[in-house]
Amino acid sequence: MKLRLIFSRVRSARVSDELRGWLIQGGGNVRPSDITSLCPTKRDVWLIRHGVKMNSEGVIGKGLSYHNEVLGVVSEAVRNGWEGVGRALDYVRTHAGMWALALATAWLSNGAVPPIAIEPRLPPAAGFTSSRPDMVIGNSPVEVAYINGGSRYVELKRIELAAYSLIIEALTNIPVDVAYLIVITDRSVNTEDVVIDDTLRSEALTVRDAIAEIINSKTPPPLPGNCPQSCPLRRYCLGGSDG
Repeated sequence: MKLRLIFSRVRSARVSDELRGWLIQGGGNVRPSDITSLCPTKRDVWLIRHGVKMNSEGVIGKGLSYHNEVLGVVSEAVRNGWEGVGRALDYVRTHAGMWALALATAWLSNGAVPPIAIEPRLPPAAGFTSSRPDMVIGNSPVEVAYINGGSRYVELKRIELAAYSLIIEALTNIPVDVAYLIVITDRSVNTEDVVIDDTLRSEALTVRDAIAEIINSKTPPPLPGNCPQSCPLRRYCLGGSDG
């Protein structure tokens, strides 16, 4: 299994002063995770904010399984070292879990686990409400994404990582120039260095404001022309009984 230790030497982002998180003002009701919601019109975000319950069947459930396996293994290694790695062996079921196990083993073999927070709860900042990135390594946010075929989802995940970077900068006054995306498919796991440059920062703020306007509307957005098969609210929107 080819393994990269997430950390890498990437170029620093050239960031305009006004796009650093500590200068982004305003309170908000948008979560960074809203950026990657499945519905193109963000109807799912509006419905959930207005009390509709979301189930986690189908593709979402599969992605959640991979996600939880990776975070569970890493969490065991961070909290309990080699003992935790041994414990994690009991619930590794997929190639994603094996990848996480190899990563944790490599970290520990190098002498120490990097400073990692698993799903830390971040208070509101940079115009976003409280949020929970999958991990923060050092001061860099990390997201775990399951991709089923070609998708704009990876692009949206990069924007979500920019949002977390703005929040962390606002809370710590420390620059965040790179984030990491762990991309899981049904056959592989790869990590991507995401440079948090002006373009991604501007996109995060533009999407934040657009979603805030949707949430604050009294009426839900329209059904999209192509309703995603994997959306857990699909049956609700198309007249089913879920929710």
